[in-house]
Amino acid sequence: MNDIPQVRNIMISLYADDTAILSQGKTPDKAIVPLQNYLKNLETWLVRWKIKLNVDKTEAILFNKKNDDWPKVKVYGTPIEWKKEVKYLGVVLDKQLNFRVH
Repeated sequence: MNDIPQVRNIMISLYADDTAILSQGKTPDKAIVPLQNYLKNLETWLVRWKIKLNVDKTEAILFNKKNDDWPKVKVYGTPIEWKKEVKYLGVVLDKQLNFRVH
């Protein structure tokens, strides 16, 4: 896993079979575009190493205060819907990071 693609401004967190990828930017589109580019590179890496990614289990969340309709990122050509909250390693993260669920 040491050769997993890494680029500036994209953080990747791996634990067992769970992966979180974080892209940040001053505006959502400045985070989404680099994230989509990273996902394309990751797809190539996954194919090379014969690792299957379950697109049906793939989730995306955009941490922001507005309810704007931003373009969806795609994994293997499948658009991933933006969720209002996701669960990662038992922690529920909502789009405004207020942790009200806990």
